[in-house]
Amino acid sequence: MSTCDSLPDQSKHPKKSAEDFLNGSIGLFSAEEALSDGIILIDVRTAEEFAKGSIPEALSRPLFDNMERAEIGTIYKQIGRDAAVDKGLKIVEPRLKQFLNSLLDLKSHQLIIYCARGGMRSASVVRLLQHHGFRAAQMQGGYKSFRQYVLQQLEKPMPSFIVLHGQTGVGKTLLLNKLPDHIDLEGLAGHRSSLFGAINKTPRSQKNFEGLLVQKLRTLPEALPLFVEGESRKVGQVFLPYSLANAMKSGMLVLLSASMNTRISRIVEEYQICDEQSIRQVDSILISLRVSLGKLKVDQLRLWLKKEEIEKIVHMLLVDYYDPLYRHSMSSYQYVLELSAEDLNFAAVELIHFRNEVIKSH
Repeated sequence: MSTCDSLPDQSKHPKKSAEDFLNGSIGLFSAEEALSDGIILIDVRTAEEFAKGSIPEALSRPLFDNMERAEIGTIYKQIGRDAAVDKGLKIVEPRLKQFLNSLLDLKSHQLIIYCARGGMRSASVVRLLQHHGFRAAQMQGGYKSFRQYVLQQLEKPMPSFIVLHGQTGVGKTLLLNKLPDHIDLEGLAGHRSSLFGAINKTPRSQKNFEGLLVQKLRTLPEALPLFVEGESRKVGQVFLPYSLANAMKSGMLVLLSASMNTRISRIVEEYQICDEQSIRQVDSILISLRVSLGKLKVDQLRLWLKKEEIEKIVHMLLVDYYDPLYRHSMSSYQYVLELSAEDLNFAAVELIHFRNEVIKSH
């Protein structure tokens, strides 16, 4: 018997069949090989493990939930491997049809399966998929090996950078995304790197940020200056690797400028404070500014928020909060170029020309 919703028949020789199924040979890919184009990664760890850190673009197809995984682990430690395997098979078998159906659209692709350390979870899924005609292999060492690969890559020397600076709302991120060979650190972090930066965003974990950063660096030229937005070492909930932060500090700094009206317009367009959740988030942050701005100003800001007069809020925050902070933090920086960002397309052309001149001079 071998239907699409069952493991190989274990009715006559259950122990031998299970051992053969779990111990047969499978293809192995390294973490770096698993990142190649055309490969689809399948993460069979629990949803909780996946949320804490996963390989970029991997699909989550958990074999167990957290409680089931813990139970199997306890059985493994207290009784032994065979008992743990038996328990795992009993849990998984009723779900096999649904599990396989969730991957049917990917049957023509090369699938790389990974779990935490390249153990039984991923190995058994690889054999199951191969048994049903999928092109599947296991990622050697699992997610742990990917993390080791990421950390090794982040210890290497970084490329040189052209670093965009400017006051809040000047359009740094908008301009960055018009440029070739750039890294959008705020996009990778899922945070705009400001007090209000998490609004309408899903901040990423440190592990996911680092994985995405390494994936991005793999696609960019090592020998050319890359464009990046000036950031502190902390972007939302995540920290920049020291190698990157140091490379940005020693990069070529460009100062962007734009009028107050342009800055306000860009901030209002970017943040989209128009639903109950975002309004509550803004109100909570405004309350936290009482020490910095004083009660009278915060009360005025909250009143404007109730009236949805967002432009007035942005103007006061820029004049009384963000601009003074920016002047203080950036006063010691030396810029190689100062550029108007009123017209972002024009600014992009100028920056590309500047980079070309830098490349020629080297």
